[in-house]
Amino acid sequence: MSLKDTETKRYISRPEIFADAFNFLLYNGEQIIRPEALQSVDTTEIVAPYGNGAKVPVQKYRDNMKIWAAMQDGKAVYVLLGSENQSKVHYAMPVKDMLYDSINYAAQVDASRKSYKDFKFDDNGVKITLSSEEFLSGFRKGDKLIPVITAVVLFDSDEWDAPLSIHEMLDVDERLLPFIPDYKINLIAPAKLSDDSFATREHGGKFRTGFGTLMQVIKHQNEIGVYDIIRDAPDVDAASAEIIAEIANIPIEIIPDEKGEVNMCKGIELYMIKAKAETLIEAFRDMGMPDEEIAERVSRKLNVTIDYVKELMMPKAV
Repeated sequence: MSLKDTETKRYISRPEIFADAFNFLLYNGEQIIRPEALQSVDTTEIVAPYGNGAKVPVQKYRDNMKIWAAMQDGKAVYVLLGSENQSKVHYAMPVKDMLYDSINYAAQVDASRKSYKDFKFDDNGVKITLSSEEFLSGFRKGDKLIPVITAVVLFDSDEWDAPLSIHEMLDVDERLLPFIPDYKINLIAPAKLSDDSFATREHGGKFRTGFGTLMQVIKHQNEIGVYDIIRDAPDVDAASAEIIAEIANIPIEIIPDEKGEVNMCKGIELYMIKAKAETLIEAFRDMGMPDEEIAERVSRKLNVTIDYVKELMMPKAV
């Protein structure tokens, strides 16, 4: 796994970012999913190939998986939400997603079968009796599966020109398509998002965290105007600022305020000041100038404190 993939996986795992992405995908930005209602679950999908008695299990690793406790009619209804982060377009994504979700559904059926072997009574103390069909299925007539929804998040400015469904991957007589189950992916790709989506939260934008700013910067990262986007962006959390700097290759000095947020415009300005200061320090040292004089000169030239310059002059930790 590349560093970029590792960083995006860690980033999306943050509950507030995860919730923001799924609120955009499922509810057009309406704040339905709350970060505190999300709980991380094991991302390892392990299950024997369903129904064939094989001894060798299938093992897959999702990028992120959380269970969402949604409230419906006064009671909790659970939904499994998974994310697959892509640094590049994936031309077989519908198959990949279908496999992950199918393994999860099969695991739920397997868990149901095991539960009826381990527990003889239901929550009300009533003895559980299975019909022959239920015993064979490992699933009772009234049992329900927990729904699984997977989001594919592209961290790249390229257009997604890959298939969005299983049907798009087939080359068959169209009369056969109604008999072939389809599977569609749920895609969040910066190039496909309208700029209206990125408006600030005060002006009807569909994002509530720095995830929206990240998507906008990625979409325009190869354009001159990307610096205007950063200049006008609302303050973002430090994690979003760091991933923006990493993915978009835009130098930003990450200095969070008391709220833990980073002013992106100021972050770029501070980076430029730091770069100039380090260049001057090196040049003055090459001239043999004493450190005290260097600190004073750089401080006056760049209008920064002497303490700030002295901190930059300290040996870097290895």
